[in-house]
Amino acid sequence: MRIYLLANCSATRQNESIMKHYLLLIGFIVAVTCSSLLAQEKASLQPNATILSILQGSTGKTVELRLNCGEKIGGKVEQVNDNLVLLSHLTGAEFFDGFVNVKDISAVVIRSAGK
Repeated sequence: MRIYLLANCSATRQNESIMKHYLLLIGFIVAVTCSSLLAQEKASLQPNATILSILQGSTGKTVELRLNCGEKIGGKVEQVNDNLVLLSHLTGAEFFDGFVNVKDISAVVIRSAGK
């Protein structure tokens, strides 16, 4: 019985080495896939861009709105119409939603990729 175990020792180590390489390859593929899914596209300025058009293009993304009065409010953009923006999961008050008048917004801050 001992002779059999010693004879198969190198084959077992070789199989373990192959499995480690496959696991490393799978881990690398998963890491690359996840990082590309989490990266957001870089913001760009269009010639006819408005606060309203930027908000409409940011539906589903987390943004921070800077208001004319100097206050900040952040959350996930759920809906946008001509007058109001509906933010869900407000920063610091995740169980609340908020409505913001589009006319009161002076800036929209969007997180870009790699930051």
